[in-house]
Amino acid sequence: MDSAPFILKVHNPTGHPELDQLGTALESVSTVEGISWEESYEILISTCGKLGLMPHDRRSVEAMIEGCGYFHQHSSFAGKTVEEFIKWCDGKFHDGEKLIVNIANNAITRHFAPIVPVESGGKVRYTLVYPRNVMSYGIFEVWIAWKDKADHSEKEYRKRQITSSKKVNDTQENEALHVFNENPNDNLIGDCAVRAVAGVLEISWEEAVRRLVRAQDYKVTLINTEKNINALLEKEGFQKFGPIRRDGVILTGKGFCDIIHDMFQAGTRILAYVGNNHAVAILVFDGDYKIVDTWDSTNRRITGYWAKYPKRTKHDRPVREEAPAIPPKDDSIKSLSEGMRIVHKAFGKGVVVSLKNGIASVEFPGKGVRKMAESWVIANCKVAD
Repeated sequence: MDSAPFILKVHNPTGHPELDQLGTALESVSTVEGISWEESYEILISTCGKLGLMPHDRRSVEAMIEGCGYFHQHSSFAGKTVEEFIKWCDGKFHDGEKLIVNIANNAITRHFAPIVPVESGGKVRYTLVYPRNVMSYGIFEVWIAWKDKADHSEKEYRKRQITSSKKVNDTQENEALHVFNENPNDNLIGDCAVRAVAGVLEISWEEAVRRLVRAQDYKVTLINTEKNINALLEKEGFQKFGPIRRDGVILTGKGFCDIIHDMFQAGTRILAYVGNNHAVAILVFDGDYKIVDTWDSTNRRITGYWAKYPKRTKHDRPVREEAPAIPPKDDSIKSLSEGMRIVHKAFGKGVVVSLKNGIASVEFPGKGVRKMAESWVIANCKVAD
């Protein structure tokens, strides 16, 4: 060969060559598309938002690869090592095709790797570009992007359907639980951190994924760890608290919701940890704090929580008589009334359906009814056109 069959290159921000399945997929897309790790991650986030699946879910990863124009091959390459497969590519492709392969050195752990054409000595040879040498690993799956962007697979390409994650949710609401699923496809999966963040920050599920990814500057592939959630909440201005005990016993979800009613002003937003590995949003509904979740955790202990107080309304300083008053913007809200049409930067246009005890219930088409402190709505929303 005139060119080396293996080139070491690292895109990920940590610079560490040991990556998990998602990390190797991001490395592969960065290499074959000629973009940064952050740009690859943003493609994955958009894919997750459409599917309602977590970034580390294999289905999200494969959908990202196929969304970049790569066609999954139905023929089997089992038994070939990466080195043998590269030799096969040298004899098979001549127009600059790019490939992403699924590889493994055992039956359990599988990673993704890019194989690209590299010109050297006037010839084009196929080369593995990867953080470490895996030439002896076996090939399991192959995705190909042809130079003309058409599909030239030997067998007709059939885009694989994403298996639904929908399940029947028979959880019943109670005085301390509001059953609601922030997931865009109503999937019941391990996305409690994303749903909780979406609830307390009043943002979409996809935007919650994005902020969790950015919490540590794109350096993590598992975004739903407590360390990563805490990093985001600290950036967003939340304050951390330990568990609340009564008579030496940590309060359960129901007891927690009952007692914090007198501890925090209306509109305070809380993300709480239930047990060791579950996160929930706790918000105000009709003046009472309730857990917002897809299953009933009101009888489980709240082991810690983060709270963010509502913004206080700023009072204007007295204006001297000779100084002209600055007129407010036409779309600013001075006070709320039932039936008023407002607009929120994340949820879009909505209608105020009720006002009670300083809490505004706002219906956003397609997103349900949100209950928020009147002062927060006035400060953060505008009058809709």
